[in-house]
Amino acid sequence: MNLYNLLVLLMSLGKTQVPSGAYCGTKTVFGESITGLVTFKTSSVLDFAITGDFNIDCTDESYSVSGNQILFTEINMPGDCTHDALNENQITLNSVTYDTTKNTIDVSVKYSIAKIDILLNQC
Repeated sequence: MNLYNLLVLLMSLGKTQVPSGAYCGTKTVFGESITGLVTFKTSSVLDFAITGDFNIDCTDESYSVSGNQILFTEINMPGDCTHDALNENQITLNSVTYDTTKNTIDVSVKYSIAKIDILLNQC
């Protein structure tokens, strides 16, 4: 390994990798098809949608990345689209995680009594 490659490797070690583009996926739960779509528009803004027996469709949501967690920065604020849509549909967003090795996103929610994980692949 030459010095340049070693320096590039060392500089990338502490950086958090962030997803980019659109990630989509579908899962069937109790006979109901649930579709998720997350589109990363910038390093701090995304669109978030989950549809099934309910509809959450929020654009321009602020987010940050901490390790492998994608955190919605305004989700606890009434008036925020994701906050309000989750409350209206009685859904809890457990987590949104990014797997850098597989380039996938796992959206985990609680709906009624069911914990639902929707695996999203880049689309």
